[in-house]
Amino acid sequence: MKPVLRIPIYRRLLAAYALNELTFMVGSVALALLVYRRTGSALGATAFFLFAQFVPALISPMAVARLDQLRARTVLPALYGFEAVIYLALAWAASSHFSVVLVLILAFIDGTVALTGRTLVRAATVSVTAAAGLLREGNAVSNAAFSVCFMVGPGIGGTVVATSGTSVALLLDAVVFGVIAVNLLTTTGLPEAAAERKPARGRVRAALAYARGVPPIRVLLALQAVGVLFFTISVPVEVVFAQHSLHAGAAGYGALLSAWGAGAVAGAAVYARWRRRPSRDLITGGTACLAVGFGVMAAAPSLAVAIVGAALAGVGNGVESVSVRTALQEEVQEEWMALMMSLYEALFQSVPGAGMLIGGGITALGSPRAALAVAGAGSLVVMVAAWFSLAVLRGRAEPSADTARAGPRRDPPRTPARQHQ
Repeated sequence: MKPVLRIPIYRRLLAAYALNELTFMVGSVALALLVYRRTGSALGATAFFLFAQFVPALISPMAVARLDQLRARTVLPALYGFEAVIYLALAWAASSHFSVVLVLILAFIDGTVALTGRTLVRAATVSVTAAAGLLREGNAVSNAAFSVCFMVGPGIGGTVVATSGTSVALLLDAVVFGVIAVNLLTTTGLPEAAAERKPARGRVRAALAYARGVPPIRVLLALQAVGVLFFTISVPVEVVFAQHSLHAGAAGYGALLSAWGAGAVAGAAVYARWRRRPSRDLITGGTACLAVGFGVMAAAPSLAVAIVGAALAGVGNGVESVSVRTALQEEVQEEWMALMMSLYEALFQSVPGAGMLIGGGITALGSPRAALAVAGAGSLVVMVAAWFSLAVLRGRAEPSADTARAGPRRDPPRTPARQHQ
């Protein structure tokens, strides 16, 4: 991992990416608690997640289509500076001027800006690391940073809210976003503006046509959409599973979530160790761990066994997600990178809603164990499909020295979809 960490631009982008994820998790916890406490309704909390995550997933690709051709050193600091302003407004609203409508509107704006910024940072990171022949190394480090932030962010958010209040948590987020903006504003060597800018109108449709027309990209996105659907069935189920199936109470539920988070961190380490393996092997292996983990949880006679299953599923999650993203990046032409990453991020924020509905429905009609069994069976189907369908991948685990010097691969036009460029 040391070679990629020696690249100054990458270190700055990594800091922006990690701090963005950490503050987003802290802010999400603080705002979800705020809305729920002020409304006293599960519908209020549901509305918050819809406005903060689901709706931005539908809007963000259009924002990326307008910004990805501009100079990164201008766009990225502006986005993070805007987020700092949004969190100042949220802190003001939380302190003495609470309004559900205002908070939901601000959460929607922040969710859109955050997703757009994350996408553009990832695209810039791909440009930097691929040019050095270190794409997989860069993704391994970024994935580890994300996993750690995902694990500790909610705890930090809950602790700050409990000890100092919601406004303080939101003000801290505003300060961190301001630091990110300054960090990127003083970073040199970020990707420049596109030499020939294409009209933003119609670029999302063209990106979808490009994805449909390139078999490896089409297969990866389709598999991930189905995979995320099954992987997220467990999200609303685990609390019922811990309390009513295992009779482990709130502590048992917390133990399951902690085991999953720890497994995800371990999965990031597994990917870092085996990153040179073919993407098909990594994706299939990660999905297999998820399938086994869900199966163990569904059949677990005790909390201890369920924790083992949750940890296995977390390892699979930590390997599978970064492996799919890396494989996608290795297949996509540079000029489409930001839009493909935007579609990928949108998929990750929109599909889980359907998975959660399925999980909740199966639990209500049957049992938490039945829902977990469906998640395991679905993951197993995805694993088999991945093994047979991902033979179309063309990405290389180790770029040659010539390729590294030449930068990201540019394939010659081969499909009708690329005529939309």
